[in-house]
Amino acid sequence: MLDFDFSGTHVIADVYDIEPQAVSDESRIVAALAEGITRSGATICGMQTKRFEPAGFTAMFLLSESHVSVHTYPDQNSLFFDAFTCGSRCNPERVIDHLIAALGECSHRVEIIKRGGPGEIYTRTAA
Repeated sequence: MLDFDFSGTHVIADVYDIEPQAVSDESRIVAALAEGITRSGATICGMQTKRFEPAGFTAMFLLSESHVSVHTYPDQNSLFFDAFTCGSRCNPERVIDHLIAALGECSHRVEIIKRGGPGEIYTRTAA
């Protein structure tokens, strides 16, 4: 028997049809992720970004509970999002919900995977 709760929630999302100025605004996206992480109940340990030429960036947040990352594709007005938190104390869905709200008008597909158990997967889409 394990001495800890071997479970977690993994949220992955494809966000597209983002306004060009929003998907290119690194400070807006990083701030939205940080605020969403705080709202989720998770604890930020560190953050790193990497810019790419001619456009785009990756941001990675290391959490006490695991991680959050985003990879932007401004030339396609899109981004990929990933968040995983161990246990049940945090709600990583709040991170993607806050990011989508900060981006404004856009389309998205979000998958929520419950890990460490029977493997439940939920998908929600908005176009």
